[in-house]
Amino acid sequence: MPDADRSAIEIKILLRNLDPTKTNIKHKDRLRKLQKFRQYVSANPPPEFYDDDYPMLLLGSESPTADEDEDLMRVNLFGLVRAVGCPSSDHKDSLKRSARPAISLMKHLCLDFDGASEEGILGELNGFAAAFCALATLPF
Repeated sequence: MPDADRSAIEIKILLRNLDPTKTNIKHKDRLRKLQKFRQYVSANPPPEFYDDDYPMLLLGSESPTADEDEDLMRVNLFGLVRAVGCPSSDHKDSLKRSARPAISLMKHLCLDFDGASEEGILGELNGFAAAFCALATLPF
C-alpha cells in the first residue's frame, strides 16, 4: 500500500474515534488515537499525504472532499477543528478533556510537522498549515 493511501486510512481511523457523541468511545480511547496519529506523522521520513487529506483531517465530514468518498457518505466524521473546540458536557464553559491533546496535535501538524517551524513565519507553509489557513470563517 502506498504511503499516501495509508495516511488516508490513518486519518479516517482517527476521525472515527474523535466523535464525543459515540458513547462506546471513551476519553482514553480518544487520547490513544490522537497519540498514535501524532507518532505516525512524526515518523522519519514523514509520511506522504494526498491534497484531499488535509481538509479531511481538519473538517471531517464537513470537508468538501468528503462527499466524493463513497466510504464517508454513510459516516459522520468529527474533524480535528471540531475536536479542538468541543465543549464539555459535564462542566459549563469548559472544553472536553480530550481538547488539550487535540490542540497539541493541531499545533504539531501546523507548526512543527515536516520542519515547518525551522523555516520561521515567512517560510513556506506545510500542507496542514496551508489547509488550516484556507478554512472559511463562519459569521457569528
